[in-house]
Amino acid sequence: MSERKVRAYSSYSRDALIPPPEGEGVAWLGRQPWAEASLAYRALRLTLRLVLGAFGMRVHGVGLDRLATSGPRLLVGAPHRRYYEAFALGIGAPAAPRIWWLGLGPFIVGRGRVRSTLLRRLGGLLPVWRGTSGIETHLNAASAVFAVGAHYGVMPEGGTTGPSDRFAEFRPGAAIIALRTGVPIVPVVFRFHNRRIGLPSVEVIALEDTSPCVDGRPPEAGSREELTYAVQWSEELADRMEKVWRDGVGSPV
Repeated sequence: MSERKVRAYSSYSRDALIPPPEGEGVAWLGRQPWAEASLAYRALRLTLRLVLGAFGMRVHGVGLDRLATSGPRLLVGAPHRRYYEAFALGIGAPAAPRIWWLGLGPFIVGRGRVRSTLLRRLGGLLPVWRGTSGIETHLNAASAVFAVGAHYGVMPEGGTTGPSDRFAEFRPGAAIIALRTGVPIVPVVFRFHNRRIGLPSVEVIALEDTSPCVDGRPPEAGSREELTYAVQWSEELADRMEKVWRDGVGSPV
């Protein structure tokens, strides 16, 4: 095991912890998620690729092609130090099935009706507000995504304030979702290569499928045993992903 990891946090006002009247996750979206890539979404992907490329950002995907045929997966991405790792994965991965991200509502949709309307139409986000959200909110959102054959993405560090030289602590929510749904996890490592001018290039490395599911009967849902197991497994996953991030080697497929 590596040295004990610190927690990453995001800062926002107390008012931002209150979810909107329509609710969180799928309730906020107002309909079920979908796996298909619309023409508008494909156009957005192309636009992002061109715009980011104009500023020097190149995305090199490793092992991402299999997401088109693998069935629903829980994508666990790290490290999370910028706000465009999700864009890099969206550009590098196949357009369909769609990737639906767990996102913090206060930052992403809590800044105007136009942004909220656009995100609802394009899809790809199921926001939560940490003031009231528990694992059941995330589990319901992930289950709805898996039911239509799409992927659910999370950044388990939970914020962008982690240290620059190592991973921050992984929160155990992704492991608990995998335990309760049985959907495999695809660890996704982001390796940024800075340039003197312009945006950095980025490798997006999808490692082999993994799962916290134990042999035999899994821990009882909601039990202390489940949480303890999920925390330990998440720490081990963070260590494996951090090694790939440092060395650029691992088991991409």
